[in-house]
Amino acid sequence: MPKFSVKKPYTILVMVVAIIILGFVSLSSMTTDLLPSMSLPYLLVITTYPGASPEKVESTVCEPMESALGTIKGVKNVYSTASENYGMVQLEFVDGTDMDSAMVKVSSALDTVRAGLPDECGTPSIMEISMDMMASVYLAVSCDGKDIQETSRFVEDTEDANGWMRTKTPYMAKSDLYKISGHWDHYLDGMFVL
Repeated sequence: MPKFSVKKPYTILVMVVAIIILGFVSLSSMTTDLLPSMSLPYLLVITTYPGASPEKVESTVCEPMESALGTIKGVKNVYSTASENYGMVQLEFVDGTDMDSAMVKVSSALDTVRAGLPDECGTPSIMEISMDMMASVYLAVSCDGKDIQETSRFVEDTEDANGWMRTKTPYMAKSDLYKISGHWDHYLDGMFVL
């Protein structure tokens, strides 16, 4: 190879330039997705019922929705959660279901159920579950000798004017983290997670 390189320098130059061009084209067309594009066969239906107990939400909101939405073609499982002030129904569809048409079917089924819901109920919201909804970063902070309020103030006070927070690791943008959950959730003594 060294003799060939010395005897044919222009051929080697053309090969090196071609490899550099191919590398640049490949690099510029690569995508930087953290997760592949996946279609999850799940829909959530969330209905607010201000002032209602979980038992009342279950009997007047979740059960009628379960019976109406469970009959939609392609529904594999129906799960519901009744909480104070709202109810949530999760629909699992069989694999390969067209989720756009499933959303239309769920919307039309909700139109028929809506007349039987209490007047205080809000309009049911349909949400498609996707991998983009999953959190990609969890941040926990603890300070020795500080309670949760002092730790929260410490974190809020260490932000600079641009909303960046200084840590022992490289800078992390708080605005990027807020896109994940939108608020601070507190847990344990002296720790919180975003």
